[in-house]
Amino acid sequence: MKNPFAGVERALILTLVFAAFAATLAGLGARAADRLAVHYEQQRSAYAVVRVLAPEGPEGMAAAEAALAHAPHVLTAARMTANRAAELLSQWGGVEISPASVPDIRLIEIELTPSPGADVAGDIVAALAQGGVTAEVIEAPREIAGGGVSARVRTAALWGALAFAALMAAIVWLAARGLAARRRELVTVMCDLGAMRSQASGRIADEAAVLGLYAGAAGAALAGLAAGAVMLLVIPGASVETLRDMILPIDLAPIVAAPLGAAVAAGAGARGAAAHFHAQAARLG
Repeated sequence: MKNPFAGVERALILTLVFAAFAATLAGLGARAADRLAVHYEQQRSAYAVVRVLAPEGPEGMAAAEAALAHAPHVLTAARMTANRAAELLSQWGGVEISPASVPDIRLIEIELTPSPGADVAGDIVAALAQGGVTAEVIEAPREIAGGGVSARVRTAALWGALAFAALMAAIVWLAARGLAARRRELVTVMCDLGAMRSQASGRIADEAAVLGLYAGAAGAALAGLAAGAVMLLVIPGASVETLRDMILPIDLAPIVAAPLGAAVAAGAGARGAAAHFHAQAARLG
């Protein structure tokens, strides 16, 4: 089988590999940012605080805890301490609060199960009322303490990765035009032999596309290995077996797309340059 790399300068191959490597890393980074943002938003939506209004005193707190143990949507419930209340008030309000300044609180932190479309607060309040407790459910504020950040992070990561991939595609496109320039004599000979522009440019474009595909696959594979190594280093207790469970099929999309994108960009760049050279040869002929 003919080697598609024959006669191609090493610098050109390295350029294509680097472009695919960088674009794949950007895509994988965007996927990581997207998953972290989704996880953060899920944690926010799964947290709430129950404020016990009546009855007052320890009896009301005990009754509320007993009702929450069987309330819908509630995974866990824990009475809030003064230190914990001061920490949350400082985080949400942006002002440091001392635990000593926190008044007598009747708050219970709850962890919720995902319940899309359900009136979680209403169901919990109703369950507390059946237990003889009047209370209100306070969800995590959406405008402070990171509220709305996840959507902005996901959007920024997506468009940033797409912009960087477009830049790398432009580099591949320009590099492929250099390959066509090295095949200019072949295009001229084909023109003299009567080959049409589409035939000559297609011949060069096919060669560039194959080169882009192989180089893109190499760069994507290197990026995937680098990303896996980083995950093993930064995730506590991570191993090859656990990574298989953590990685979703969509997370591999940048690795699959990089070779295809490199092949398309390389083929387009080489085709355009070869068509230009064919036109010049036809005029001279």
